[in-house]
Amino acid sequence: MSVGLNQGRSIMRLGDFELISVFENYFKLDGGAMFGVIPKTMWSKICPADDNNLIRLDINPMIIKAGNELIVVDAGFGDVLNERQLKIYNLGGPTRWPQELERNSIKPEDVTAVIFTHLHADHAMGALKRERDGRLGLRFPNAKYFVQKREWQDAMNPNERTAATYLVDNLRLFEQSGRLELLDGDAELFPGISVMVIGGHTPGMQGVLIDGGGQRTIYPGDLMPLTAHMRTAYVAAVDLDPTTTIIRKRWLNEKMLKENWILAFDHDIDFKFAKFKEDENGKIVPVKVE
Repeated sequence: MSVGLNQGRSIMRLGDFELISVFENYFKLDGGAMFGVIPKTMWSKICPADDNNLIRLDINPMIIKAGNELIVVDAGFGDVLNERQLKIYNLGGPTRWPQELERNSIKPEDVTAVIFTHLHADHAMGALKRERDGRLGLRFPNAKYFVQKREWQDAMNPNERTAATYLVDNLRLFEQSGRLELLDGDAELFPGISVMVIGGHTPGMQGVLIDGGGQRTIYPGDLMPLTAHMRTAYVAAVDLDPTTTIIRKRWLNEKMLKENWILAFDHDIDFKFAKFKEDENGKIVPVKVE
């Protein structure tokens, strides 16, 4: 297993797999929304906010090179948001998908699968692109798109709380393409690559597990978006079931420490891949993967 950092991206080899953490963009979000009941006097020490109480979140999709399969895990915002949505999310600039694909010598049509942890705009919209005529199309036209059936149903039927995060009209394009694959629970999608339902953030959110070279890596979506969220009580206000988030975080921390898993963070700025350890005070801290 080896890890490299090159111009903002992390690359890790896991047996026969190559995992690439992609920097798709960054955005700013209200700090209180990311930390729920935790007072600002506590979370701001590890995640400083600007004068508008906004904190920066990187958007870190992952590419898996696995033999004949080329798999994208989550996709960021992309370039399909309207002006109102762009103002809400405070995006750092245009999507970097074209540059990231070129840097890794990947053509969009070579991608064989896209796995969504969930369908919020910052995780799914980058799998679409705006064509020259203004219409939306698939960024990865030959891929199958995997998501949990429960997540799809919730996304297609948002309520007053979730309507702002699920862009229903855009999401319908995946179904209309005929390339959408709905999953019903935990499943192995490819040899060594599986998904498991995590819940918490959304009831149908899934994590992606990659097993290779005697090592397991997990991409858990927004279960732990930042290293700050390794703390069990630090749960985002936007999580629909915070109790499930806490339970799952306890489980994940135990796996990380006892079984030496690697975690791929979807929104952290400094850590793209990390292992966990306990410091001299018994506090769980992230460690760069060697």
